[in-house]
Amino acid sequence: MKKINLLLIGFIILSAFSCSVTKNQNKGNVLPVSFNYETEFETIKSVIVLPFEINGVLKNFLFDTGADYSIIQRELKLGKTSHYDGASKRKMKLGNEIIPSLKIGSIDFINTFALNGDMKGLKEQIPNFGGLIGQPIIKKANWLIDYPNKSIHVSDKNLVGTNFETIRIIREGGAPYTYISINDIKYKLLIDFGSSTEFNLPKDSKLAKQLLKKYSFSDNERDRYTLGGLQKIREKLGVVPLIKLGNMDFKNVNTTINISSQPRIGIGFFKDCKIYIDNINNSYKIKK
Repeated sequence: MKKINLLLIGFIILSAFSCSVTKNQNKGNVLPVSFNYETEFETIKSVIVLPFEINGVLKNFLFDTGADYSIIQRELKLGKTSHYDGASKRKMKLGNEIIPSLKIGSIDFINTFALNGDMKGLKEQIPNFGGLIGQPIIKKANWLIDYPNKSIHVSDKNLVGTNFETIRIIREGGAPYTYISINDIKYKLLIDFGSSTEFNLPKDSKLAKQLLKKYSFSDNERDRYTLGGLQKIREKLGVVPLIKLGNMDFKNVNTTINISSQPRIGIGFFKDCKIYIDNINNSYKIKK
């Protein structure tokens, strides 16, 4: 079976030490000090697209919790260049810069760190493409995402009550990891909103091999757009009957097994949920 589909994975695995990543993520600040903004968003293959002004110019950016850094679309690289690894184990040479202003609504993220480069494959799919919004922006605010109704609320205040399920988050290089449970066994993985997948596993992982033995998977071939451009991949497609996240049950989860850097749940996993990224308490909170 051959299927052409768009899978957006923007996660950057930095070759630098994690303390350097965190230091760069913490650069910059937000104006005004107290802020509150709500807007609707669009999606492309389920990935959230948000309008941000970069230095006063409105562009469409992908919202990517799995990206250690924001990435600015530039045909010509600026600043010091280095090679970075993407989620699909492909390398790309990128520059870096300090962005004077990245603004959504009235909220202005000032002097944040970002990488830059020509993201061939992605830029052709998204009109007026500006790049990826990564952790240097995401960790400076609280984000309430109502995915079914395609709306987002950004604030420096708490936005939800006790009727949300709190999910424990482990930070590695600033990126959010958590634990899921399959057949009463826990597994750590990345929460990657830059991926349109529901549940994705590297093909050589122990869990992938276990699931292939336990459940029925079919062969698939498709085009994937990721860091480094277009990539044709072969993969296995199947359904895991039950995945537990905290005390919540996610049933009949579409699962892909292919070339990837690590296990992840993408934005597709949360397609029926409200998701609250709580940077005050370093947690994610979920409500179905």
